[in-house]
Amino acid sequence: MTAKNMIPLSTVDWYGRAATVVFLMGCPYRCPYCQNHALLEMGQLSSEPADIEEIKSEIEKNSLFISAVVFTGGESFHQLGALLHLAEFTHKQGLLVGVETNGYYTDRIRQMIDAHLVDLICMDVKAPLTRDAYLRICGIDAAKHVSDSLGLSGLCRESKIDFEARTTVFPDFIGSPQEIRLIAESIREIAGDVRYIIQQGIPEHAWKDVPERAYTRDELISLAKIARQFLSDVRIRTKESGEECV
Repeated sequence: MTAKNMIPLSTVDWYGRAATVVFLMGCPYRCPYCQNHALLEMGQLSSEPADIEEIKSEIEKNSLFISAVVFTGGESFHQLGALLHLAEFTHKQGLLVGVETNGYYTDRIRQMIDAHLVDLICMDVKAPLTRDAYLRICGIDAAKHVSDSLGLSGLCRESKIDFEARTTVFPDFIGSPQEIRLIAESIREIAGDVRYIIQQGIPEHAWKDVPERAYTRDELISLAKIARQFLSDVRIRTKESGEECV
């Protein structure tokens, strides 16, 4: 892990906050639309260990103009020891900690919650929570893992940890009206009335071939209205307009 795998200042990874973003390598998924394929080596997501001291130095240097650090990947919980150490360091700098996760490592997520080392959890729900859907989108059957991780939202509420679920969508691949309905219904049933973000997938950033067209803003609004039947705080994120409540 080197500093090139960090974004010193981001205003889009934590709504309303300026944050440094840290990319931790390694992931059990193989999503064809992965936006962070710069972390791919020979078709595999590298498990190169994080350079903890270098990351700490960057966080400390940035601490005067940020209020948070967001850990992402890959899959941030793939390197649990590094993540916990860096989260503790971040809190000692007086900064908030956000973690983006695909929900695969339920026990590790619970461990971080119990240690009071996280302030925001952003959980990807890649597809409807069925074996076949996850095999198609992620290459592995992770539906039960994600369901279990969504169930941690109650623990987050007790610990005053902000929690959101989100789905990245591509026309004719993932994010049809029926799929969004199934996902939103499952989120409500398992996690309660949490914030839900429908994200515009960007084809040109994908790892492998996906449909060349991105959903338009109006199409995302239509999908969000379907999700609103189950969840009260539904938002869309687009390249053009950023995050919007629907």
